Order: sequence, then structure tokens, then C-alpha cells
Amino acid sequence: MASKLLAAVDVGTTKTVVFISEVTPNRRLNIIGIGERKTNGMRKGEIIDLAALKETVHRTIHDAEQQAGAQVSAAYLSLTGYHLRGERSIGMATVSGSNRCVSANDMERARQEAKHRQPAEGRICISHIHQPFFLDDEMRENPLGMTGKRLEASTWDIDASEKYVRDLIHITGAYSLYVPDLIVSSLASGRMVTSEAMRRHGVLVADIGGGTTDYVLYRKGYVASTGVLPIGGDHITNDLSLGLRIKHEDAESLKCGSGSAIVLEEEAKSKIWIGGGGKNIGDTFIPAHAMNQIIHARVDELFTILRSKLGPSFSREEVAAGVVLTGGTAQLRNIEQAAAQALGVDARVGELPNWISDKLARPQYGTAHGLLDFALNDDAGKQNASPENLWSKIRSFIPF
Repeated sequence: MASKLLAAVDVGTTKTVVFISEVTPNRRLNIIGIGERKTNGMRKGEIIDLAALKETVHRTIHDAEQQAGAQVSAAYLSLTGYHLRGERSIGMATVSGSNRCVSANDMERARQEAKHRQPAEGRICISHIHQPFFLDDEMRENPLGMTGKRLEASTWDIDASEKYVRDLIHITGAYSLYVPDLIVSSLASGRMVTSEAMRRHGVLVADIGGGTTDYVLYRKGYVASTGVLPIGGDHITNDLSLGLRIKHEDAESLKCGSGSAIVLEEEAKSKIWIGGGGKNIGDTFIPAHAMNQIIHARVDELFTILRSKLGPSFSREEVAAGVVLTGGTAQLRNIEQAAAQALGVDARVGELPNWISDKLARPQYGTAHGLLDFALNDDAGKQNASPENLWSKIRSFIPF
């Protein structure tokens, strides 16, 4: 019998990544096809050229299929961009039984009431993520059978631009690829770089890509908040290019090769050469101190804005497991120290599970791995409480 294949398509501002994996008999993932290309047609998480993006995605899927030696008919798809919005919704139900014991019907009524909020015109609800119940103001993970009067359920609702979703579905549909579900990027990457224990203690995951930073805050094991900031690694590169008056490609090379997210005193007099290391006519050098000041300013701004966005829900007490950084920009030297300074909590670069091969255990692949993990465990259908409602709204966008 042929192996079951799962596929993930992660469309980011800088790169598009496609993984094709076979499911082993012991239900592990064995990635057999990889596609990775520079994304064209996106800027800061927004689609600016649909035709260019369509070509990028189709070519990347084709690359992965060629390497896998197989075609896929379905793939889980990541969703990112500043258009994403998250909001807490609360539902309440009075415990109906004469004995005041919470029934399954009471729990369902509270859940349904929590889902009452309708997104604004032009937007579509992507996820209703369940948070814990409260019974007479006391948190209860499962209040079934407990006694009380008032039961409160809450969800973290994420909605998106309907046009953005429609365009993504059009792109994948034009490749005859069915999308079982859309997964918000921060949820996909967050599950790969945190453990259940970390999520229970409280942890913030910041997935820093090229054009955006996706984040998810976990408290007491639940998703407490998500969001997207329109700042990423490309902004650091642009700052270097303008501030040092160098070409964009040289700025990117400096950032990735020698840049530091904090200014190091021991490098105060160091010089970084552009070109042949000073051996050729026209080679120039950049003071490392000046370069790192520019990098630090942008990185510090990113984490300062992130802390402001989270507000009082973010504190050392509530986030005992600290901050975990992932995404391509998490590879920037000393970025975890810059995060710790700005956020006031411990920070580290996330590590993917040890069953992932070294070649693929890179921060920029966290979202793609997370998509496969959602597919394998079918958790997407559990967290997205109304997938049939989502697809009834966008089925007309699919051209097959």
C-alpha cells in the first residue's frame, strides 16, 4: 500500500517553502521533498503582485514534487500578514440543572455564545481557539460535573482579510491543490519550538521573518494572544543600506555574516570589509560599531513595539518560560540578548524537535514543520471550531 503523503506550503514575505512528507508506520514524518524559492509578489506580508506570487508558489510546489517523485493533491497552508486580527470573545451560560452541576449542554451553550462575534465586512474568521472555562470566576479546564451558578467560556478569535484568503486559495487551486485548512503562522511555528510544560508556565514566541514578525503568547497552556507586526529582517537590511550608503545585497550579506543585534565594546574598532577583504581596488570597509548600532536600533524597536502590543498581559510572572525566537531573522547574532534587554525576561533562540534532521532544523523552517504537525495530528480541525463555515464562505473562490 502506498505511503500517505502530507504537504505544507509556507508563503512568507522573503521565502516560500514547501515540504512533502510521507507518514511512517509509527506515525512519524519523513520529509521526502523540499521546495524553497525567493518570494516574489509580496511585501511586508501583503500581496502586491498576484501573478508573480502565483508563479513563485507553483514553481516551489513543483520543485518539492520533483524531489519527492510524487504529486500531492492537498496541502496545509500558512497564513500571515498584518491583516490578521485577534480578539478575545466571551460567552456565558447559567448552569441549568436543579442540582447546579455543570452539564455538557451548559458547556456547549457557553462555547457557542463565545463564538457570537461576527467579523467586519470584507473579513473572514479563521480560528476560534478555545481558552479555559471559568466557573463562578474560578478557572476550570474541564468543569463538567462541578457545581456552580455561572459558567464562562472564552475563545481567541482570529480573522483575516477575505481578499487575502481568496487570493491564496486561488493560487493553490490553480495548481489543483486542495487546502484542508489554513493555519496562522505563529501557531504553526509556536507549537514546534515550545513544549507543553513551557506553554503551561507561560511563554512568548516571536517568529521574525523577512517582512513581518508573527507572535503568539501562551499562558496556563492556552493561546492568550496572537498578532503580527509589520517589521522583520528586511527592515534591518534596508536600514543598513541607507545608513551606510551601500548596496542592498551588501547590506544583507553584512547583516547575516557579521551583524550583531547588540553593540559589542570589543568590536568598537573592528572593520568589516565589503568586497575582497581590502585586497582589491574599490574594496571598502564598514566600522562594525556603526553597523551594529543601526541593527540594534531596529531590533530594539521591534521588541519594544511587541511589548507595548501585549500590554499588561505580558510580565515576568505570567511568562515564566520567557521568550522563544524563531524565523529566519532569529539567526541574527546576539538577538536573544537584545530581546532579553528590551522585554525584561529570559530569551533564547528556539530549537526544533530532535527528530528533525540537522539540515532542516533551522528557524526559518519552523512554520513548515508546524503545518505538517497540524496535518499529522489533525489538530487544525480541533482548533478551528467551524472549518465548514470557513469553506462555505470561500468555496466559490476555488477554480476546480
